[in-house]
Amino acid sequence: MNEELRAKRETLLVVALLVVGSMLIVFPFLDAILIGAAVSYVLASVHKKLDPYIQNEFLSSAIIISSVFGFVLISLYFFINNFFEILAQLNLFTGSLVDKTIQALEPFNLPETFIQNIRQYLNNFSDSISDVLISLFASLPSVIIDLGIFLVTSTYLYKDRKRIAEHMNKITDSLPETEKRIIENLIESVEDIFQGVFLTQAIVSVILGGLMGLGLYTISALTSPIPLIPLWIVLIAVASLLPLVANFMIYVPLGGYFILTGTGPLKGTLVIAFGFIFLQIMPEIFLRPYIGSKRLDEHPLIVFLGFLAGPLVLGFKGLILGPVLLILTKEFAISYSELVSDVENDSRNEDKED
Repeated sequence: MNEELRAKRETLLVVALLVVGSMLIVFPFLDAILIGAAVSYVLASVHKKLDPYIQNEFLSSAIIISSVFGFVLISLYFFINNFFEILAQLNLFTGSLVDKTIQALEPFNLPETFIQNIRQYLNNFSDSISDVLISLFASLPSVIIDLGIFLVTSTYLYKDRKRIAEHMNKITDSLPETEKRIIENLIESVEDIFQGVFLTQAIVSVILGGLMGLGLYTISALTSPIPLIPLWIVLIAVASLLPLVANFMIYVPLGGYFILTGTGPLKGTLVIAFGFIFLQIMPEIFLRPYIGSKRLDEHPLIVFLGFLAGPLVLGFKGLILGPVLLILTKEFAISYSELVSDVENDSRNEDKED
């Protein structure tokens, strides 16, 4: 019996090493795979709500999968078809920003070298944004590969979710009781964590988009109208998926534009102050940990560290991996300690019976 247990545990160790090796191979595409996995959970939830109305498993799956493919293909077509127009409009905007900024600084009789440095800085900033868009367009083949991996991952995980669950159950049933209980707990935790992390990010994104709209409309009422408010709402909602820096890159240039061009110094100051308090500090310290702790049933500190440290260490993939790894580590430690405690209690009971 001991030899059999040791053989199974050695097999489990080999499997774990192979999984780690496989992760190293797919690591460059891990962003697309993780997003695909998260989306597959959402698709499964949509399927549960859609199927009772259609009452056809195949038709429900076809509608959901075709909707995902259609959304991705339409978005990609829109970006490619309008790329040069977007780039031209961006260059016009940044060029106007440079001219108005220099005009606003002229009454102050600043040294010419200082004015030239400001002009050079703004020109470099404009060029860097254009370079990012051009590099994104030039890297379109790799983006298409990532989109393909995302589509295949989300589609197959959604379509084969029942079959995958059956295979996992067969594997865990063949393991010793100790490993079986630990792995079952971890599998259940992974599913709950994926859903919780995805929903947390989505809820925070919607709330911050709403806050941005409320703040900008209020500032417009107090000062003067702010153009393109719906656009800023969408940009903040998307940027909210990345902690710390992304929101900063939206509201600071917007407020800075009003300050530097002299079109609304008070308005620009209010935009930056509002963004710093309600879009920068409040979400990362209070909102995201609070919502995450409720969705994941975890302590806010673990959620805070997961959402904050994950993206800073691993980039975009850390949005999911950060909370998942920290929470799974906690779950494993608790499961292992409970199993050790059970084994010790069983040993003590056996000793008493003897």
